Amino acid sequence: MNSEISKTTIEILDEMVRLAGERLSPRDGERRLRQVARDNKSVELDVLWEQEAMNGGVHYDALLRVPGQGTVSVGYCPDRGVPWALRGAFRWSENEMLRVNEKRMTIPDVVALLDFLWDTPYLTDRLVETALVAEALERDPAAFEPTREELQTAVDGFRKRRGLFTAEATMRWLEQHGTTVQSLEQLVDGFARATKLRDHVTAGREEAYFAEHRAEFDTAVIARIVVPGRERALSLCAGLRAGEVDLLDAAATVLRAPGRTDLPWQQPPPLLARVRRGDLPEARAAAVFGSAPGTVLDPLDTPAGHEVLVVRAIEPATFDPATRRAVRDRLFEAWLAERRAAAKIRWIWGQQP
Repeated sequence: MNSEISKTTIEILDEMVRLAGERLSPRDGERRLRQVARDNKSVELDVLWEQEAMNGGVHYDALLRVPGQGTVSVGYCPDRGVPWALRGAFRWSENEMLRVNEKRMTIPDVVALLDFLWDTPYLTDRLVETALVAEALERDPAAFEPTREELQTAVDGFRKRRGLFTAEATMRWLEQHGTTVQSLEQLVDGFARATKLRDHVTAGREEAYFAEHRAEFDTAVIARIVVPGRERALSLCAGLRAGEVDLLDAAATVLRAPGRTDLPWQQPPPLLARVRRGDLPEARAAAVFGSAPGTVLDPLDTPAGHEVLVVRAIEPATFDPATRRAVRDRLFEAWLAERRAAAKIRWIWGQQP
């Protein structure tokens, strides 16, 4: 070990002693420890913490790594405190679900995130991406500190998506999900920081990307009805094309059908939707955007059933605020894909010792 890691180890230990006498949140304490190690670029720091339920005290353990040499573990426990290594009487690895590079995700982290992610079929990808975002944010936390207004916008968006329009509804949701206001604030803070990271990564690149991929952002207004059985779908197509069946009446009939037992991944799409060319499979995009408004496409087999699609309108892309956000999302997804390809990923949850 070199003198730099020795110096950093002592400085981290001194900061832990100071933190033991203060009543800071775990996030603020972790930020202080990372600030101490930031000047030593040759040392990689990982901070673990645990908060006591009885008195709110926070205990930290730091892992200082020098690539190619080794790792130093630093911890401090004041008198009458329980050393971190003995807390909970289980190994830390039993609480881990995933490591991406040196960023750990614990099972409580994942449980908190599931409510945000349950409706995506790519859950494992999203978990890895969440770890990659957290790793990037930890390199310079101050640069992505959300303002009070940004945090409020994130909270409002969270509540709006779940229909939590009153304080009573919000508290009821927290109780049902076994979480606290403080935990919710931390989770929303993380999403606000991730939004700032996305804006930082994509800043100044949106217009050039849009100009190069303009056609991918063309939009179509479509109506979709999903029915069981291909013969029924073909009959519906024929009726719509001949003008013998009303679109809304057909959708209402399908929704009222007895015996519907849709599983979460089998839920039919909304009747009306606006879709972008680049978000559809290539063949489907060609069929939708190559059709005139009013066209009824042939049925498509989907996990929810046989989809009958009617093209209502085609809108050429314009660089409006909604398209700018879509471009940012596309650029950020590419940025994440690059980091995922280079990351060392090891799934830990479920492994036997």
